[in-house]
Amino acid sequence: MSDVPKTSERSTLQVAMGFLLGILVCVSCWFLSFLLGAALGLRHAWMFPVLNAAALAASGVVALRNVSKSSYPEGVLIAVSVAFILNVLVFAISLSGHAE
Repeated sequence: MSDVPKTSERSTLQVAMGFLLGILVCVSCWFLSFLLGAALGLRHAWMFPVLNAAALAASGVVALRNVSKSSYPEGVLIAVSVAFILNVLVFAISLSGHAE
């Protein structure tokens, strides 16, 4: 027996497929935030990025809990992180008043 711990091999293909799945999750979160915002009758433009951030954070937590099981959640986390950064930019632009 060797004393070297086994490292889990990450499949690049699985990470890429997880990234595509993450893009689908991000688009679904965006669509859900607009539907929820419209259903609640929100009038402020800055509320839509907040709803989207909440949905992205929830999907990121689910992916983070499963990251040790496979490489797919790793790609989902990458996509959700990029979408969250873009969401923060949209939030900052909407608060600054340049997106009228």
